[in-house]
Amino acid sequence: MTKTVFKSKTIPIVISAMFAAVLVGGKQALSALPNIEVVTLFVALCAYVWGIKIVLFATNVFILCELAIWGINTWVISYLVHFNVVAVAFWLLSFAKTKGVWKVISPTILAVVLTAMFGVLTSAVDTLIGFSGGFFIVAKDFAKRFAVMYATGIYFYLLHITCNLILFAVGFIPLVKINQKAKQKLLVEEQGESI
Repeated sequence: MTKTVFKSKTIPIVISAMFAAVLVGGKQALSALPNIEVVTLFVALCAYVWGIKIVLFATNVFILCELAIWGINTWVISYLVHFNVVAVAFWLLSFAKTKGVWKVISPTILAVVLTAMFGVLTSAVDTLIGFSGGFFIVAKDFAKRFAVMYATGIYFYLLHITCNLILFAVGFIPLVKINQKAKQKLLVEEQGESI
């Protein structure tokens, strides 16, 4: 794997900051709508086009900003795991040589699976911390408690999955094309896919 060379060394920092701002702004703009979000889409887009270093910086700045806005709670653990996994998964997907309809289907399937796993992750974290009667104490009846926690959020998880299914099926590839054109203008010479 070789390096991508930008015209300026500050470009990756600026791109990271721009994506962090888009993540925070997108999250805040849609915060009144339960489980309708664009954060997963933009984390995936950043990873897919701009590379792992840029996306990990942007993602973790976004999480720090969310901490400043909302304070600490169990969601922090879920965000740290989920959005970093999304970043790595879509960065790895960028190396796949998909053609035709698979260019749309592959990212959409990956997004749907990761979104579904987010519901499992948040339920598990909430069960371990908030619903177990202690901090990271696995109760004897963890499975029952987890099932109750997951079942209470199933409507929201299905809404979340549907949102990302539509966003990725319709918007991911057009956004990738726009970002790839922008990236080409910022490169000295493309020598690889990652930074």
